[in-house]
Amino acid sequence: MEFLAVKALASLVTPPGLFAMLALGAALSVRRWPDLARRLCLACAGLILLLSSGPVSQALLDSLNRYPTIDPVTIKSAQAIVVLGAGAQRGLADYGGGTVTSLALERLRYGAHLASDSGLPVLVTDGGPDGQSPGAQYMANTLLEFGVRARWIEGRALTTYENARFARHMLAASGIERVALVSHSWHLPRAVAAFEQVGFQVLPAPTLVGAQRRPASLDWLPSASALEHSTWAVHEYLGSAWYRLRYSIGW
Repeated sequence: MEFLAVKALASLVTPPGLFAMLALGAALSVRRWPDLARRLCLACAGLILLLSSGPVSQALLDSLNRYPTIDPVTIKSAQAIVVLGAGAQRGLADYGGGTVTSLALERLRYGAHLASDSGLPVLVTDGGPDGQSPGAQYMANTLLEFGVRARWIEGRALTTYENARFARHMLAASGIERVALVSHSWHLPRAVAAFEQVGFQVLPAPTLVGAQRRPASLDWLPSASALEHSTWAVHEYLGSAWYRLRYSIGW
């Protein structure tokens, strides 16, 4: 129940739900408080333009980058690799039921690269809400396509904190405490904090670490991809605030 409540609230305070709430507020107040309605409309339009700008979205994601790419020497000190899921696409006829999302695919590709180079065993973790097939099984299937077999498949976790908690329970039986944690660079600060909270020694292994570059003129134009990137960043900042309140986890 808590999971559903938090997800519902988050959807209303992050784009595009945030824009819908501002527009709805403007529509409901336009007769009684026209000045407020205009301000809400301007805020909505301004946020859409700002958050869908490439340089702004990149700056938001870069502000979450805490860790450099992991080097071959460092990763060999880990006992296992943990790849965090990012949801699944279900009900697909061409994949015989479903497969991972593009974000999960990016994490798996990097996890497979690290596993092939280091020879470390891999744990994949991702659940399935409302009794749906666990995303971790799709992750394991995809990992096989990269020539790597997942040793552990954790299919109950619905949140990053549960990824950490359930992975801890699963790996404790093998005496594994030091893990290389694979996720996107903007997600790792919260993920590392959660995994350390449950007792892991964590080696952050970020994928798709952005390189610094000067934005081109066209980058400032609104785009759906930039808005999506901004949404990821806003979600992480809100998620970190919630984790401080709920689990006393900070980064």
